[in-house]
Amino acid sequence: MDYLKKYLDLVERGMAEELTAMSGVASPHLYSIVKQYLEAGGKRLRPCLLLACCEAVGGDVKSALPAAIAVEMYHNWTLIHDDVIDHDDFRRGRATGHRLGASLGTKDLGLEGDVADDYGKNAAILAGDVLQARATEKLFELQGFSDAVVLSVVREMTGRLTVDLLNGEQLDVEMSHLPFEKVDESMISKMMLGKTSALLRYCASAGAALGCGEPLESCGIARDLGEFAALCGLAFQLKDDLLGIFGDERRFGKPIGSDIREGKRTLLACQALARCDGKERERFLQIYGSNDISEAELELARKFLSRGVEATQETMESCVSQALEILEKLEFPSDSARGKLVAFAESMVARDL
Repeated sequence: MDYLKKYLDLVERGMAEELTAMSGVASPHLYSIVKQYLEAGGKRLRPCLLLACCEAVGGDVKSALPAAIAVEMYHNWTLIHDDVIDHDDFRRGRATGHRLGASLGTKDLGLEGDVADDYGKNAAILAGDVLQARATEKLFELQGFSDAVVLSVVREMTGRLTVDLLNGEQLDVEMSHLPFEKVDESMISKMMLGKTSALLRYCASAGAALGCGEPLESCGIARDLGEFAALCGLAFQLKDDLLGIFGDERRFGKPIGSDIREGKRTLLACQALARCDGKERERFLQIYGSNDISEAELELARKFLSRGVEATQETMESCVSQALEILEKLEFPSDSARGKLVAFAESMVARDL
């Protein structure tokens, strides 16, 4: 992350200020959940990408900072809701929003069992909605831009981005209820383009539009950098799927193997299933998607999934190559500006298993 350190420092200071401002607005339980996610950090890839694209086209990074803060809050809204949908207990090594909400319900309201769990889910959903609302409001704090430019990035977030992202999430949920034989790679790619790539596309295109001082829809380099980022998003998700099975739980921040118990429809799983014979396929499908499996069965599933690693890595590397080809065709004020975006693309596949 050295190539993004300058942006990261700005984002961290901005996030701290935002938390201070929100402390007197959100209710204590909602604020606790919001704070849990925003302080947990992560790599802040999305806001840093927005600032990198702004600067890459000659823009002023500090003027675009409200948009960077907005996309980080928007991203954490999606994480809170995603954790509810996936029934995850941990995120970045901390309790997820609905688990924290349940604990707060028990501690402060004396709730127990299913009542506490239900309270936690409700609180998490509402905390996510607070972040989404604040993200939109934050965009209107952009200064030094024409109304047309500001409205274009607001409209893109509330319109295309939100619809694409929610459609991707819904497709992910739908696929989890389909027999594996009815799920194909095109469905998975469509899901990833919505669930993961859409926000990265927005970050790059909004950052470039702000940097150029042009409405997003009429800024050619904004659209090109958006496509660059969308390909990076596909590579990022494919790497995430590999880490979710074969990564280090302490470094990954989520339970390793949860994708197996959930029966997550991934390109990795599709590629692995295609490389299983009849009996192996039957056994794999017995295990994959079952909550009640032993450690031995979990390891067997990982063994089956390892057969899809090479093909998944090839697809991942192809996405990065296509993204770099887009950069090669674009003109930037300096080689260092291009170099940061090249480093960003390469970082999508550089995370350790």
